[in-house]
This record gives sequence, C-alpha cells and structure tokens, in this order.
Amino acid sequence: MAVQLMSTLEAGRRLSPLFSVCGTKRERGGGPCHTIDPGPGASSVHGRPCRPRPQGCVHESPRLGRRRRVRPGDQRNGRVRRIVIVGGSLAGHHAAASLRQLGFAGDVVVVGAERHRPYDRFPLSKGFLTGQTSRPELDVAGEVPDVIWRLGARATAVDLSMRAVIVEDRERIEFDGLVVASGARPRDVGSVAQARGAFVLRTVEDAIRLRAALRGPACRVVVVGGGLIGAEIAATAVEHRHHTILVHTSDVPTGRALGHDVAKHLLELHRAAGIDVRPRTRVRDLKTSGGLVLGVTLNDDTCLSADLVVMATGTRPNVEWLAGSGLRHADGLDCRGTLHAVGNDRVVGAGDVVRAPHPLLGGESVRMEHWASTRQQAARAAENLLAGPASARPLTGLPEFGTTIHGARIRAVGFPQLADRGRVVWGSFEDGAAVVRLYRGRTAVAAISVNAATVLPHWAPQVYVSPQL
Repeated sequence: MAVQLMSTLEAGRRLSPLFSVCGTKRERGGGPCHTIDPGPGASSVHGRPCRPRPQGCVHESPRLGRRRRVRPGDQRNGRVRRIVIVGGSLAGHHAAASLRQLGFAGDVVVVGAERHRPYDRFPLSKGFLTGQTSRPELDVAGEVPDVIWRLGARATAVDLSMRAVIVEDRERIEFDGLVVASGARPRDVGSVAQARGAFVLRTVEDAIRLRAALRGPACRVVVVGGGLIGAEIAATAVEHRHHTILVHTSDVPTGRALGHDVAKHLLELHRAAGIDVRPRTRVRDLKTSGGLVLGVTLNDDTCLSADLVVMATGTRPNVEWLAGSGLRHADGLDCRGTLHAVGNDRVVGAGDVVRAPHPLLGGESVRMEHWASTRQQAARAAENLLAGPASARPLTGLPEFGTTIHGARIRAVGFPQLADRGRVVWGSFEDGAAVVRLYRGRTAVAAISVNAATVLPHWAPQVYVSPQL
C-alpha cells in the first residue's frame, strides 16, 4: 500500500508546487496529508508525523445519517485541512473523486442544493423521458471515500478574504481550496413555476413530472426552444401521439447546436414525424387562467392553444452566490485555461457554471455544457487546484455529445455553436449517413455525424496547445 501511495504521489510532485505531501497516514481514513508550500515552486516528501486532527465544528452529513466533525481550516504552517466543492451534481462528484485519486487526504465537503446524491442529467431529455432509462440508472456509479455531503443546502455567498462559503445565509464552512461547480438552471423558471401544465427540464423531479404528463392522453403540446433539449422533447411528444408544435427564434431549430446542414436534415425529420415547426417566432408570455396553462402568446399577438407547454430556452449559470466576492461571473465563472478563477488561485471551476478559454479557439472563452466536458473539467480542476498555477495544465479536451432523434443517431465533437460554415465530408443525408465538418474561417471547430459515429473521429478538429496557455 505504501509503495502504491508513494508512486501516485511521486507523480503528484511534478504537478504539486502548491501542495506538498507527507507519506504518513492520518488517524481517520489513511492517506497522505497535504500542506501548502510557502516557497515558490517547492515540493517535498518527508516522513514526519502528521499533526493530530483538531476538534472542530459539527455538521450534519445527510449521506451518513449522523453528526460528523469537520475541522476548521488551519492556515498555520500552510496546512491544507479542507477543500469545499459547491455543487453536488456530476461535476462536484467527479471533482471529489479526482481529489481522492490524486491523494488528497484532507476534508472534502460537497455542498449541493438538491437533496439527491449525484446523478447524471444527460439522459433526462433522452432515455429517461422515453422510459428506456430507469431512475437508478441515473445515479453516478462509484462511491467517493470519506466525503462529507451537505445535500439540500444552498451556498448563498462566499467570503474569499476569510476563505469561507456561506450556506443558507447563516452557516460558514471554511476552506483552503474551493471548487465552484454550481451548475446552471433553465431560463423562464419564474413564469413556468406558477402554472399547472407548464414545464422546464433540468432536475430529475422536472423529468418525472414531464414524463408523466407525456404518458397521458393525447393533447396539444407546445415546446419553446430551438436547441437540442427542445428537439428531443418535441420528438418524444410526437412519439406519444401528441399534437406537437415546436416554436423557436432561429431560421432552423438546432442550427446553433448542430450547424446548418445537420439541423436542416433534422428539420425534415421533425416535419416528417408530424411536428409543426414555427421558425423565427418568439413567445411573449404564457396564457393562463386560474393557474392553468391555456397556451402561449407569440410576439405577433398570435395565441397558440396548448394543454402542455415546455420551456426549453437555454440555461443561466448559477453564479448569484458569487456576488460581492470579487470573482468575475457575468456569464459563468471566468476562469483561465487551467480552470483557476481569474484573480484567485485557490478557486477553480468545473461544469456548466464555467466560462474558460480553449486552445482550439485561440484563447476565446466559452461555456462547455456537455457531459464529457463536465467530467474532463472536474478532473483537471481538481488536479490543478493541487498543482497550483505554476504547474497547472490547461484543459485541452474537446466537448463531445450525442443524441438520437427520430431514429437518427447524432454525435458531435468540438464547438459547432461557433461555426460559420460547414461541408459534408463523408456520406450523404440522402443515403442516411453523413459526417459534416464545421469551420470558423479556415479553422475546423467541430465535426458532427449522423448514423456514422465510427467515422467521426477521423474528422474531429485537431487541437494545438500553445506554450503560452
């Protein structure tokens, strides 16, 4: 065990000038103790005993169902006692798992607004909505050892000067490192929450409610939004024999998510399935009576009658709790390429809440709201938090995502939302299988396949990592 531990942490020496490591076991859980190294670029492995764990404040751990001691952050001699992760979903889970895999043995506290243990949101608009995926299959596999889960508790502020996260406006949890993984939420939640028959889709509760409604008797369904989630919901609704209208503001639905060529092909599939697609149309408000949805009013004063209305108009990053912290968060937490928050090296970000530059885009910052990106960011954020900025590595992985709509298996890699043109480089839509490569100027930024996933890797964009990143 000792040999395995040291070999893991010898690798950690190459990425750990901020945290140095001793090989002794702490009294609970075992593993190395991490310390902040005050010297620039220094890292050491020594055999001195770790300090005994001091008595600290007590917090409730919903996972363990008992009271558990949590030490306050101890900055004496730079010792790292605790890393707090704000966000209890996929990014938070993988950040916690990565910290343990990298040998961090201090406290890991995960603060999550939802009461559920981490689960995968990716299938909510896909297999879970259609009934092919069960609720237990959503749960993230693998138990992370020795993590304090503070679920059903919302972070409301952060005090960087005191290194403390404020929970529910009253409790302070001190930290020595912070992972911001607070995710995003749907737009238009306020109006939808007040009306029966109106839905958004973000949480498993949202999906359960929507799935039950779509399994009901045939009715009139209006889906608002031209992205992938709107397309998936509309396809599921029409499969359940509902009269379905898809309202969107662009010329072609999913054009931003998939590029014009694939989106045009998907539009043809929508119409062939019987979906009434309304392009270049904006919903002004919900039409209700007595708290019940009656339809939507469009920007030209047209009213569309509906029994169910689903708002799928995009997301907003959950950054309000960062107000007043000094961290930049206009449209997501602004991070450097290493996922360190701009202006604070003790804070990193991961998941839907992050806006960070990518080497493929020459330093342009983007939000990468996809399953594969969340996992990649969480692992790299944890690694770089331990490494410190001097030894941190930039995130270079490309976003990947996929879906199946009307039987068409669509897979994508890269940043299709940034493309200004595309061309079919393999197959054809007429033959039922094609690959489209997307460009911005002369740079390939994405590739998308329809029923041709095995061919896609050959056409994926190539990433060159500049030494300056």
